[in-house]
Amino acid sequence: MHRLDPATSWQATLGDAHLTELSSSTAIPTFGVAPDEYDPWAAATTTVGGYSFDVNTLLGAGAYYDNPTPIIGQNTITTNLEAGYFWNGHETLKHVVTNTTNFVSGSTAWGGTSVAPKYDRHATWATMLIGGRQTVGGGIYQDGIAFGTDLRAAAIASSWVSPAYALSFNLTVESFLVPYQRTFGVADVVNSSFGFTDPEGTDALSIVMDAYAFQNPLTTYVASAGNEGPASNTVGSPGSDYNAITVGALTNANAFDTVASFSSRAPQDFGYLDTSGSAISIPGVRAAVDLSAPGASLVSAFWGGQAGGNNPTLTSSTNQGTSANLYSLGIAGTSFAAPLVAGGAALVVSAAKTLPSLSSNPAAAQSVVVKSLLLTGADKTTGWSNGQQTVTVGGTTYIRTTQSLDYAAGAGRMDLATTFGIQVGGQIDVVGTGTGRLGTVARTGWDYGAAVVGTTNDYVISDVLTGSSTLTASLDWLRNRYFDYATTDYADVAQANLNLSVWELDGSNAFATLVARSESLYNTVEHLSFLLPHSGRYGLRVEYPGNTFDNSAGDVWGSPAYPQDYAVSWSAVPEPSLAATSVAAVAIAMISRSRFCLASRPVAGP
Repeated sequence: MHRLDPATSWQATLGDAHLTELSSSTAIPTFGVAPDEYDPWAAATTTVGGYSFDVNTLLGAGAYYDNPTPIIGQNTITTNLEAGYFWNGHETLKHVVTNTTNFVSGSTAWGGTSVAPKYDRHATWATMLIGGRQTVGGGIYQDGIAFGTDLRAAAIASSWVSPAYALSFNLTVESFLVPYQRTFGVADVVNSSFGFTDPEGTDALSIVMDAYAFQNPLTTYVASAGNEGPASNTVGSPGSDYNAITVGALTNANAFDTVASFSSRAPQDFGYLDTSGSAISIPGVRAAVDLSAPGASLVSAFWGGQAGGNNPTLTSSTNQGTSANLYSLGIAGTSFAAPLVAGGAALVVSAAKTLPSLSSNPAAAQSVVVKSLLLTGADKTTGWSNGQQTVTVGGTTYIRTTQSLDYAAGAGRMDLATTFGIQVGGQIDVVGTGTGRLGTVARTGWDYGAAVVGTTNDYVISDVLTGSSTLTASLDWLRNRYFDYATTDYADVAQANLNLSVWELDGSNAFATLVARSESLYNTVEHLSFLLPHSGRYGLRVEYPGNTFDNSAGDVWGSPAYPQDYAVSWSAVPEPSLAATSVAAVAIAMISRSRFCLASRPVAGP
């Protein structure tokens, strides 16, 4: 795909003055643990306190593990990028070698280029959930979802803020940029569980983070939503940006089918920088959460040493334990939901790079493909609604959503079993990236394609689909944002406005009757999940009516020279599912930034 080097009429340069302004009233918080009303120790005694509940199984990871060629994250690199490093002295993380490849930071980061001063409790919690490994004689609680991935760490903090474990930190331009520059384009998946208030995603740092995701489309970026629910417009950057998979937290011990009240959510403000560099904001118009995962009653590796957010310069810093077999029980927060999704994304990429049916096709590892598969594969949570309703427009009656996703849960809870079935069990891409009628496809599958303004891309489903069966489909793409590391110039270039529609076909396979359409103007995702009205032949259509904004010189984004790449995936379930019974009411709730600190209690592993 083409990556436009923007000759925009507006461009700015990132500088330390910006970071000083950003941090003048409050430092950047880590989205660490949930508010005090969530008692982690009581929860732990009924869920993971016995070290027996398997979150990986709940999320369907066994479909990857149990494949004839087991998929455990091999052939992938997954980096946890946040304030500090995970501690690789813990028994579940000691397979990670200490070197400058595995542990990345700038020279102005806390502790300079040394590794040990950056060991951090929060990063250790998050990283074990991604790719911790079970010890000999250990338990299932030790395995991260992608326990075969090549784990790495990137640290951006230049200092932490007192008291110890306030979970807030400061940056310099260099401490921020070096880890991003050395991680994106190298890692297959990056997880970030930190954030700051930027509902519209228009801050300079937000644009830069989005630009790294856009300019490195083989790196999937996962971010936590934040812990400031249940208010709306509370998702923090990078989760409030446009090119990450933003993850909310689920609760309800062992079922994990309900969004936690603390989980940040939408409706979220939309924004962009115009050609003068001014921020344009439209309030409450987009769904900022993409997916959800367990974010309460979890167990993870514990680091209690005096480094990172517990370093000796901070008031109240004490050594709380550095034994390699210590664990925290009952931790809660979107910081821990996001690593689970990052691990799931690593399994998707691992399959794409390992299985013969996928590995010869570079499209299979594209970040938009990974995201689309995860969204279509998700289970609908309790009360899920993306605002779908039946409307009549111009004499045509169809199901419509302008919301795309549930404001709190996104597409729902990550379900890797369904995701794997869509990834390998049906249509595996469509040859080429042409436009127009793209041919006949299986009832389940995915495609990586390209769209041009004013055209449509059509997919004819080969099978007759049964009435009252559930059709779920997701379309996603990346917003064009630009950053030059050498000059630190950045620009907000363009956002395509794509729609996803489902049509009933006539006897000649022409798209005859509109059945459903996801047509949000401000999201970079379209999502449908509904019951088909009756048995028949159906097709999917990707529509590109225009751009939400375009700052490129000559307004060329979406032209044949600069098409918008996208991924679409779909699944037609033969029988009605619980997921489709709840597509009705619109739940409005939103988010902001948090700095919650809930003391964690280290316990020795069995």
